Amino acid sequence: MLKKIAHFFIRRAERRIGVSLDYSHAIADTDLGLLARYNRVFGFLDPNRHVPAAAYHAARLTGALTADCGTCVEAEINLATAAGLSPDLVKSILRGDALEPDLAAVVRLAGAVVGTRSDDPEARELVRAAYGEAGLIELSYAMNGAALLPGIKRAMGYATACDLQLMRRLG
Repeated sequence: MLKKIAHFFIRRAERRIGVSLDYSHAIADTDLGLLARYNRVFGFLDPNRHVPAAAYHAARLTGALTADCGTCVEAEINLATAAGLSPDLVKSILRGDALEPDLAAVVRLAGAVVGTRSDDPEARELVRAAYGEAGLIELSYAMNGAALLPGIKRAMGYATACDLQLMRRLG
């Protein structure tokens, strides 16, 4: 019975983000305790209390894009547009161009931290100046968390091939 409830909530999440969560269904079928641990990851990612939606989703979009170019990026695009970001802004974030300085700093920092596993002290200071220490921390969670999820899928064998149609639309 509990597994049926878990699958119900996973299907609801799939409708919300617009992509399949087949790996989440597999986790639920295997062990509900493991699903509970996985769900804590989402709890870690979802709260956005310290920065504007554009900054939060810039961090998540960049984090996901560095780790995946398939359904995880598509889910982040869907979440960003549901949060009110325009398609043009989402495209600019993903391309890293034509952004206001605060958002450009978020994208630069996320690209360095999760993309090349390096540091960008100048971008970090710009982010801190724009959003404060709490904002920097929240954006750190967002960028790294969004990059973590594709790794979980990949390790379980549920990674999807790069979605060339999605990438062409962004180009």
